[in-house]
Amino acid sequence: MDESGKEKAVGDRAARDARDWVVRLASGNMTDAELARFKAWREAIPEHARAFSREREFWRRLDAVDPRADRLPAPPAQRRMGRRAVLTGAAAASIAAVAAPKIQLMLTADYRTAVGEHAEFSLPDGTRVTLDTDSALALRFRPGLRLVELLRGEAVFDIVPGDDAPFRVTALDGGADAVDAALAMRALGDAATVTVARGAALVFCPAAVDAPPMSRLFALEIGEGRQTRYVRGRAPEPPVAVDVEQTLAWRTGRVIFDGRPFADALAELGRYVPEPIVLTNRSRAQDPVSAIVSIRQAGVAVAALARTQGLTARRIPGVMILVG
Repeated sequence: MDESGKEKAVGDRAARDARDWVVRLASGNMTDAELARFKAWREAIPEHARAFSREREFWRRLDAVDPRADRLPAPPAQRRMGRRAVLTGAAAASIAAVAAPKIQLMLTADYRTAVGEHAEFSLPDGTRVTLDTDSALALRFRPGLRLVELLRGEAVFDIVPGDDAPFRVTALDGGADAVDAALAMRALGDAATVTVARGAALVFCPAAVDAPPMSRLFALEIGEGRQTRYVRGRAPEPPVAVDVEQTLAWRTGRVIFDGRPFADALAELGRYVPEPIVLTNRSRAQDPVSAIVSIRQAGVAVAALARTQGLTARRIPGVMILVG
């Protein structure tokens, strides 16, 4: 085989491997060991990095395709064959819709959990963190600032004093500063919620994450047993009193609903099951429900809540849960 043939063989193999890595990363179920193998593969030779970049760009382009379209943009000629070639219509667009953000999350996060999983760990400064289901955070400590970015989901931080360096949790263009406190941050969609379980925190949005606290125009101090919420780009809302044990009951494997609208309760349980929950009958969406359920049996809880509203839950494994 001449040199051009060898180069083509290496390129073809890199493309196939990159394809497989994209699919596995998009699944969100890779272990830390598998992620380490991926990074080692990508850094082994330049062609691996180039192949992965091409493959990731292909899926990013698919993300913009209407799932109802009959045709998808053709991949580059040199990569026509392979696993993705058989994906058409809604199936390919559905994979593309989750591939790009999941890949970015896998490559960025220092700590993460899968759907239905909890994790507890200590940061380098001794702060204890409890990470809820389907959550991820990145550690960005630097001199004079203990900075953590919540990339997705929810986490509780039991913060220890740190030699005059404030502890800062950021999410969605805002965040919270604390020194010796316990606080929870939740970032879902375009909204973030901060709950103080002990001590006090300074919540800000919008502001540069590196800005000193006194320079922020939209900062709000909240104390123990209080909660505030902000939407990306908007100032925090006035704080409200909350039952901390109820709000953070997920730490003990429970979710507590006290007069919660039925649709909201389903959405909360949806964070603990792998399939999206689709409420096809909206007539009971705002009916209040009260219950204490185990998040380790979230699927059973969905069916039980549905029965309280005279509805049924039908699970299509790997696709969705229909409630109606």
